[in-house]
Amino acid sequence: MLNIKVIRLVLRSLIKQYFIILIKLLTNMMLLIATIMSFTLLAQQKNNVLHLCVDPDWMPFEGVINGKHTGIASDYLRIFTQLTPYTFNVKTTNSWQESTDNLKSGKCDLTLMLNRTAKREKYLTFTMPYFFGPNVLISNKDKPFMQGLTAIGDMTLGVVSGYRLLEEIPLYYPSIKLKILSSEEEALIAVDNGEVDVYVGSLYSTSLAIKQLQLSSLKINGWILLQDKLRMGFTKKHSHLIPLFNQAIDNISTKQHNEILNRWSNVQIVKLTDHTLLYYIAGISGLVFLVFLWRYLIALKIFAALNYKNQELEQIRTELLIANKNLEYLSFHDNLTQLYNRHYFMATLEDHFNYVIRKKCISAILMIDLDYFKKINDEHGHSIGDKILQQFSAILSNALRAGDIAARWGGEEFIVLLPKANQEQSMATAKRLLRAVNTYDFEYNIRLTISIGISQYKKNDNIESWIERSDLALYQAKNEGRNCIEVST
Repeated sequence: MLNIKVIRLVLRSLIKQYFIILIKLLTNMMLLIATIMSFTLLAQQKNNVLHLCVDPDWMPFEGVINGKHTGIASDYLRIFTQLTPYTFNVKTTNSWQESTDNLKSGKCDLTLMLNRTAKREKYLTFTMPYFFGPNVLISNKDKPFMQGLTAIGDMTLGVVSGYRLLEEIPLYYPSIKLKILSSEEEALIAVDNGEVDVYVGSLYSTSLAIKQLQLSSLKINGWILLQDKLRMGFTKKHSHLIPLFNQAIDNISTKQHNEILNRWSNVQIVKLTDHTLLYYIAGISGLVFLVFLWRYLIALKIFAALNYKNQELEQIRTELLIANKNLEYLSFHDNLTQLYNRHYFMATLEDHFNYVIRKKCISAILMIDLDYFKKINDEHGHSIGDKILQQFSAILSNALRAGDIAARWGGEEFIVLLPKANQEQSMATAKRLLRAVNTYDFEYNIRLTISIGISQYKKNDNIESWIERSDLALYQAKNEGRNCIEVST
């Protein structure tokens, strides 16, 4: 009997110790799991941080002021932070060249706003463009208007080191004499001093710099066909992020784009400088009461002068806005017909072509030629021929759907992009245009007919082959007797 009691006591003790050990093991396991989860979360957070290099001196596009990233790029950065699971660590540098070196060495993962070039593609992968801007020619006011880089001739053209234009201008215009400068400010001052005849740069940044430097002798004197198409550039290590950020760019609304551009209006920066001066005067005037009275009178005079200066700046801003709008319109439109020009059409077609490939949708191109147009010029003169081109352009615009894009391709030849149009819709548009031309009463009782070639987008097309098939269809229509429509097979 005694042995049974002893055995029971021993068993109870063993069971109690077993449960104590089990509870300790479970507690340790839970602590271990919590620790692992914490480290995993920290690792995920670390992996979701991208190191960003910026251009510290490229306002209004981008800059670093008092250690803070600012400019148009900073607004887009906030949008990308909202639309993607990533946060961004801005690494400030002293120059764009230093930022470029950091991208090459891998110290930075990406940069926000730059053009794609062959040299940059060696170490960066690019998203689709999300900000477009014209490049303009700047000269002294005594020089006549220059329509493109071909008008420079023997003059010296200033270009900033490290910018995309320094790569592309020698490629397309090898005869132009270039002078490489370290910054846009140095380049504009060089033009003002006569050391450089012409400077080429972005419309937005040069307009701001001219006003800040008060270079009243300079003017925007022309534009070039090399348009800025600003994109995000990722190092090759992060090229897998391109589809994600392309999707984010697709989700940015037109309203957001316009709000960002309007927010960085040049005059706002000038007014900030004026208020800084007023605050400075007000601070000095508060030291001593007698000094305060004296400073207060001075401040009133300065304030009046600043108001007058702001009125002048407001007038300059209005004139610049009008000039910019006119310049932007001229850079995208044909001067005679008011349709889009070939340069704008190709830039738009490139973006639409990438959209067609991503979305796997359909589209078509119409190539149109005015039949026997040389005969009209020979018999009636070029001024009447120009009026016929203008009347036809109006007919063409009225015959198209909303969203279709028409452009003057060259001479009496026109081209139309029909987004999301199948073959039946493309043929309907072409027939509608053909009927409208045949029934229209042109000046001097001129009877005008047109020939049309149609090509639908095919899976293995590139931009050149797509346009070429439209051109071949047009050639076939002219061989068939003109005043007809042919479809590329």
